Amino acid sequence: MRIPGRTERRVVAAILVTALIPLVASIVVARTVIARVSATAFQPEFGVHLDRALGVYAELAAAIKQGMRFEAEAIAAADPLRQSAFAGDPLRLDAELARVVAAHPALVSLRVERCGGEVAGARERGRPVDPTREKTLTVRKPIERAPGAPVAPAEPAPDDGACDGDVDARTLVATFATPSARFDELQEAQAFAQAYRAIEREHRKEYLDESYGDAFAALLGATIVLAVLAGVLVARPVVDRIARLAAATRPVAEGDLSVRVALQGNDEVADLGRAFDRMLEELEGSRARIEFLKRMGEWQKMARHLAHEIKNPLTPIQLAVEECHRRYSGSDPAYQRLLQTTLEVVEEEVGTLRRLVGEFSSFARLPQAELEPSDLAEFLREQGERFAAVEEAGREHASDEALLGRVDLEFDVPDAPMPAALDREMLRRALGNIVRNAAQALRDAQRAAPGGAAAERAGAGLWGRVRVSARSEGQSYLIAVDDDGPGIDPAVRDSVFDPYVTTRYDGTGLGLSIVKKIVVDHGGTIDVLESPLGGARFVIRLPRAGTPAARAALTAEGEGAPREPPPAAGAPESPASRGREPLSVAGRADREAGAGEAPTAKAHLRSGRWSGDA
Repeated sequence: MRIPGRTERRVVAAILVTALIPLVASIVVARTVIARVSATAFQPEFGVHLDRALGVYAELAAAIKQGMRFEAEAIAAADPLRQSAFAGDPLRLDAELARVVAAHPALVSLRVERCGGEVAGARERGRPVDPTREKTLTVRKPIERAPGAPVAPAEPAPDDGACDGDVDARTLVATFATPSARFDELQEAQAFAQAYRAIEREHRKEYLDESYGDAFAALLGATIVLAVLAGVLVARPVVDRIARLAAATRPVAEGDLSVRVALQGNDEVADLGRAFDRMLEELEGSRARIEFLKRMGEWQKMARHLAHEIKNPLTPIQLAVEECHRRYSGSDPAYQRLLQTTLEVVEEEVGTLRRLVGEFSSFARLPQAELEPSDLAEFLREQGERFAAVEEAGREHASDEALLGRVDLEFDVPDAPMPAALDREMLRRALGNIVRNAAQALRDAQRAAPGGAAAERAGAGLWGRVRVSARSEGQSYLIAVDDDGPGIDPAVRDSVFDPYVTTRYDGTGLGLSIVKKIVVDHGGTIDVLESPLGGARFVIRLPRAGTPAARAALTAEGEGAPREPPPAAGAPESPASRGREPLSVAGRADREAGAGEAPTAKAHLRSGRWSGDA
């Protein structure tokens, strides 16, 4: 089990203190209240008054019962009932019993029994007894013969000895009913009094004070355990994520900006993690941009020196060969053919070198993008119309200069505005370069196919498809250029944007470098992937207007491209300085060699090295 850190312990302590302060205060107040209540509840006067109340209830119950007995005795002593009981007339007795039951509401039943329990007459009130609401009491009273009452014929006396020799004895059996509420209250009061006496006998201090003390102790312990668990559960996720952030700062301090923490959640720590990741992404992009621009600056210096070193001797070389060809007036046909071949080769190579010098000069003079608010969707639609016109012209003339006439070019641009900061001229140049590269790749694949050269000369069919699409994604716009050509080998995708790296036999390797610099000046990125069409996919990501990346690009435009500081003493030389001296030495060696190099040149011509494409 991992030992809690300092932050976890502090959070646990804070939660524990927060939980214990009100609990301890509640325990103190509760103990005080319980002590006072128990001291008040067990005063001797309470027991005396409770006994008195029970005595009142008992006297009330006894009075009710005694009243029923007096009522039964009064009924038995009444002359009409005495005369009817001994008259021997059942109808008269029943009528008298009915009158008595009606006159006494408390009666449930009333009957007269002879000696031995035989019923002489009986009468009930007409509704049964409700045990849940009524209590009953049966009273037996002897009935005396009334003076002057007629004597009924004597009946045989039973032989069980129950009449004690008086066979004419009559007994009144009266059953009374009374509400049971008072008797129930009496029972409840007796139960309460017994419980009170039991608590008082069994040491009220131990029963109340110590029992509640144990309960509060258990509650206190449970609160401490739950507070610790809650503190750990609450603090550990936060501490773990903060630890991940702290761990991520160490490789960042060492220069590794590829670290990402990717914190999950919706709290402030997760927001901090996401902000940290965004900051690293922006720093990584800024560092990559700065490094690329520095490399581009060095390569531009090198291109400038190369253009200067190559351009200077071109005109004298061409003029010298033309002069040699013009002044020769000999009659040797072989030498004449040699001079003519040499002139053609030199003119062709000088033309190639002049084109190369032009590309180097264009690359060296590549300007900084001047960004202005614009609509990217409108710009792409304009480019689609422009390319469509060029495509139609290429189909009509079938010239190699109009590559787009031999490809199926389509634009997929949304109708909604796409505001962004653009240099329309520079971005048009970049987009045109990518589209022309795709067309050239399709052309080269057509030429490499069996029978492709003949089909190209005949102008039959299209080379393939090129699709330009745009969409919004987050805070960026994505421009994708797809083709169905041979694609780009994954091994060279990382270096395809470096200067002088090319996959075409007639390429200089500067076009994609220029494209990337233009995209970087716009605050964007460019990547090469595999296309869904089967060929290459170039994805340009440009920031939306008003986003941090767009503002950074505008700021960088105002400040200009970063410049490389002068190298310190002992620092390695730049590519431009490394490439300058070999050119100069080579030039001096060529000039010093003079005519001594002619046999070597002739040997090359005879071997056929210059016979064909340079």
